[in-house]
Amino acid sequence: MKKKRFFPTTMMAAFVLLPSLLYYPERSVSCQTRQEFPATAAAFAGLSAACADNGQTAFSDIILLMREDTKPAQEASLFCRLPEDFVLWHENGAALLRVPEASADFWLARLKENPLVAAADFDAPLTPLAISEDAYSDAQWGLHNTGSYSYIADMNTSTVLGTEDIDMNVLEAWDYYSSLDSPAREVVVAVIDTGIDTRHPDLSANIWVNPGEIPGDGIDNDNNGFIDDTEGWDFYNGDNTVCHYAEDGIHTLESDDDDHGTHVAGIIAAVKDNGIGIAGVASCANIKIMPLKIHGGAKGSGTIANAVRAIRYATAMHADICNISWGTSKTNTALEEAIRQSDMLFICAAGNSGTNNNSAPVYPANYGLHNVLSVTFLDASGNLSRKSNYGTSTVDFAAPGIHIFSTCVGGYVSLSGSSMAAPHVAGVAALLYSFSENLYPSNIKEIITETLKPVTALEGKLKHAGMPDAFAALLAASSLKRDYTAPMLSFQPGFSDSRLTLTVTATDIGGSGIRTIRYAYGIRELSSFRRGTTDTAIAPGDTLSFAKSGDYTFYVSDYAGNERAVIYHLADDTAAPKVTAGYDVAYNRSSFTVSVNVSDAHSGVRTVKYASGEKDADYFRSGSQGIPLTPENGLASFSVKNEGIYTIYAADHRGNKTVHTINLRIIPASSMSLNVSKKTLTVGDSFFLLPKLAPAHTTDKVKYSSSKPSVCKVNSAGKLTAVSPGRSTITAKTSGGIKKKCVVTVKAAK
Repeated sequence: MKKKRFFPTTMMAAFVLLPSLLYYPERSVSCQTRQEFPATAAAFAGLSAACADNGQTAFSDIILLMREDTKPAQEASLFCRLPEDFVLWHENGAALLRVPEASADFWLARLKENPLVAAADFDAPLTPLAISEDAYSDAQWGLHNTGSYSYIADMNTSTVLGTEDIDMNVLEAWDYYSSLDSPAREVVVAVIDTGIDTRHPDLSANIWVNPGEIPGDGIDNDNNGFIDDTEGWDFYNGDNTVCHYAEDGIHTLESDDDDHGTHVAGIIAAVKDNGIGIAGVASCANIKIMPLKIHGGAKGSGTIANAVRAIRYATAMHADICNISWGTSKTNTALEEAIRQSDMLFICAAGNSGTNNNSAPVYPANYGLHNVLSVTFLDASGNLSRKSNYGTSTVDFAAPGIHIFSTCVGGYVSLSGSSMAAPHVAGVAALLYSFSENLYPSNIKEIITETLKPVTALEGKLKHAGMPDAFAALLAASSLKRDYTAPMLSFQPGFSDSRLTLTVTATDIGGSGIRTIRYAYGIRELSSFRRGTTDTAIAPGDTLSFAKSGDYTFYVSDYAGNERAVIYHLADDTAAPKVTAGYDVAYNRSSFTVSVNVSDAHSGVRTVKYASGEKDADYFRSGSQGIPLTPENGLASFSVKNEGIYTIYAADHRGNKTVHTINLRIIPASSMSLNVSKKTLTVGDSFFLLPKLAPAHTTDKVKYSSSKPSVCKVNSAGKLTAVSPGRSTITAKTSGGIKKKCVVTVKAAK
């Protein structure tokens, strides 16, 4: 679409003059005598004398409405009793009175008391509802639509009709935002596009500055691979010149046009209330634009490779949102993976060909990723244009995109298309992101989608028949989900043939989801992974195969920006598994249960067996000897009936073996005592009977019984619970038959 450029030579007024107040002629009335209307006369007796002007110069105006059943003669009588110069106008049961300011409250009180008066109150000025104090705010219908807007093109301004309230409720959102404790968090939006006019007076204050770079010293101070990238990077030309100016140093260079990116940036973040230009959707927040130029030349050409580089740059440099106002019909796995591995929310233009994205995809808008929003464009009446792409399963919703007036290099211009719709949504997302750190894309996407303003004309054309509602989205900010916890990594070493193996598992605790896992050989710092954009990427659950042992550093991050680096030492296995065991005797002394704990910190446990008698490792060598056990999390158990020595055997994946013996025997209790022999409880109370057996290492168990469970019940652990008033005897009995009793008296609760 051919651009219509507008470079102002003079500042337009930021307001519209209204017509003067109309003063209606006083209706001719016939004044009656006080005696005819005693109630009216009494109410106003003496007012003229008490409240004469007396030369005062300050006045207050009172608007007056008469009751609907007031008769003309009654109304006439009331006004005849007022000083003649008090009545500015009155007609159709209404009037405007001008009274001395000093006696205004007196007048208002008297008027309210009059039975003929339905309402009386002070008049006040009305201010036209303006979007902002910026010169061209009346062109920004997408922010606030009154039913018409100014279309500015080629130095001309015309009024275009739309439909009232087909807008994103941005004005209401700003008012609400200003009423809150203003979030101080800086939100960075990466604009991957043409370059951006970073000198533009409506943008310069909101351009991102790389805090780790020293301007102009020719050194890569922050070691990110880019020299002097103080305001982003130009991937098209391979330098830090993110805007290319003509010889006048103001306007864009025609051979490398940077208007498009500048226009997008203005929609998001043009400075609000500075008296010039426009206001960006997110201009009330602490918003910064990161310029990343991938399109250049007179035709604005670009490559997917540079787009991938720019995405990885923005991810590494902590951008929150990525605006993509471009697309391609060709899918690309590198582009999709770069987006998937980023913790940014990607707002993507759905295209301008008027086609169905379900059958004619546009990428990256068509990537069905949780951090991608696909946006088409509508006009000020809520309709898609003939060039708006659509798709019930591929395009999320629509946003303003027709006659969008925004910044260009050195000035302002009106443009149309999904390129303009995407940054409107990016601005709403930025407002939500400003509320807190550790937010994540899928939740922001969900809130924007669930708070859409319904638009009837979009039904059956998009996933959601609506447009963003900035105000509703902010009201829903309480449902923003914060994730403050970095994912955890766990490692399972092993062997495969002659190689070391390591299975890496990631657990997301905070809820935002695993974003990327990477690793490198050696001990590395967290920062060296550049937020997951360098070194070898793996998927959760991958089993890695290594030729050598040593230290490896693993990196994991989530979509809320939390990240963790874990150093894992992968060692060759020369140590046998460790085995510990204990046993328990059944109450009736008929069997033994042996609990086995087996662990191996290196190649892992391969085999666990047991056998009766004292055996060495060679006994189990053939594999046919011993009874196998299957440990879970290193724990296993087996049961036997006979006393004696048993041998537990364990081997790891490297062939290291160990044996552990345990001697099973019954040790009877010789005596037992209880901690109490009598106990008084109140209904609902609990108490533990604690038996003391001798010898201390006896294998005997204790069982409990209650003579009256309806009064006091007892569980297998000796816990007494008072049920109802009365008396019950609790008996404790050992495996060998030793008994002790406790008499429990239960009282009613007070």
